[in-house]
Amino acid sequence: MVPGRMMYALLCFSASAVLLSSCVSTTDMVTSQSNQSIEPADKVEVVYFHRHRRCEACTYAEERISYIVKTSFQDELASGKLTFGIYDVEDKNNAALAKKFGAIGSQLFVNSVKDGIDHIRYIEEIWYWGCIDNEEVFDRTIKNVINENLYGK
Repeated sequence: MVPGRMMYALLCFSASAVLLSSCVSTTDMVTSQSNQSIEPADKVEVVYFHRHRRCEACTYAEERISYIVKTSFQDELASGKLTFGIYDVEDKNNAALAKKFGAIGSQLFVNSVKDGIDHIRYIEEIWYWGCIDNEEVFDRTIKNVINENLYGK
């Protein structure tokens, strides 16, 4: 095999392995979360940031998170115990909020406010929970993360 073609084949194989491994076992992700002790919050902010240009996975994540929050946490939203926002991280009007959360792209954050103190958590795992092809796992896990922050565990 020609060295250039061998290198190309190796790169393609490596890229495929990375893509396949990004959809890790959802059981592993949920289990790693369950080992953390979380105290109930006085207030919980669910904040999703995105860029102007978005890929299919980013749009999917926003739609599913929005759906889950609005349908599963209506009472908490109405009482103000839970707030939800979607913000364009590249919009100058959102610069202070992006800085507060440390947002740089398409990212989900959950801020548990306890005694007036922010406890901001970047939920990076959303990109691994069954990827975009396992809606049931994604939805269930988003609900669990929000419930844990609202009510503790």
